[in-house]
Amino acid sequence: MKSFFESRRGAVIAATMLLTALGASEASASGCGAKQEAGRHEMTIQSGGKERRIVFFAPTGYNPDKPTALVLDLHGSNSNADEQLDRSGWERIAERDGAIVAGLQGVIPADRPGMVSWYVPGVTQGDDQKDEAYISEAISALETKFCIDATRIYATGFSGGARMLSQYLCDANEKIAAAGMISGLRAGYPKAVDGGKFEPDAATCKPKKPVSIIAFAGKADAVNPFEGGGRPYWGYGADAAFTRWIDIAACKDAPATSESGVVTRTTVAGCAGGTSLASVVIADGGHTWPSSTALLKITNALGKVSYDVDATEEAWRFFQQSTK
Repeated sequence: MKSFFESRRGAVIAATMLLTALGASEASASGCGAKQEAGRHEMTIQSGGKERRIVFFAPTGYNPDKPTALVLDLHGSNSNADEQLDRSGWERIAERDGAIVAGLQGVIPADRPGMVSWYVPGVTQGDDQKDEAYISEAISALETKFCIDATRIYATGFSGGARMLSQYLCDANEKIAAAGMISGLRAGYPKAVDGGKFEPDAATCKPKKPVSIIAFAGKADAVNPFEGGGRPYWGYGADAAFTRWIDIAACKDAPATSESGVVTRTTVAGCAGGTSLASVVIADGGHTWPSSTALLKITNALGKVSYDVDATEEAWRFFQQSTK
């Protein structure tokens, strides 16, 4: 018969082996330890009863044993994930600094062949309002495939993708630490007020998680006018959206503003959970991604591309500073 100590020792060994096995399972589930082919690829997930597409990029220096930053990139209306990755240039930064980039994709068929748009809650008609769930499920799928640093999950959105990302931060975000909006920061549904104008509806933006935000806007944007207006799904302007986020984030510090040529930068620190906000306004900028040389044939119809600011590089610096 085994002694008490022998039995106890056996139980401890068994428990240790079980915990080790569970730990290995969790590591495998997180995506750590699995090698990935470098370059741009695509995958699909099931979300809301539909097959949803994700276009991702892994750098040549990707280390599957080292937690890595993840940057989500959301395309504008009448576009897709591939076109957005070309526009933003995130792959260049990911290759240089080591990050995973993932272009997410909407499902509403658009005018241009192969292009789509987003179901943005509050402004898009239809009953298939499942894009917020898709974003959350895409993050989980990427965490399963790659070794992702849970503290360094970031996102950017352009135009309609910025609308989508903004509302996601208002409603459902639990993992994104910092976000960048280019030509489309929102702070809740547009609410009609006196004089035919609009303002952010405070009741429709109550984030679950504090998040740092950097927003880029052009004063010569004719699609999403800086002062407000445009189509009903825009309603209020960039300044109104940024001002509302200062309230949402419960920032204690006063905004600090600086000017350099046509660029005005405003930063706000001391916000909830140690987050911060930043606004980059370009006096002659259009409805475009600053410093993007891709898709100029399309971009020329949307106004001037400013080369006074590199939106991708500046967003990346902001993200890294936000999660030091």
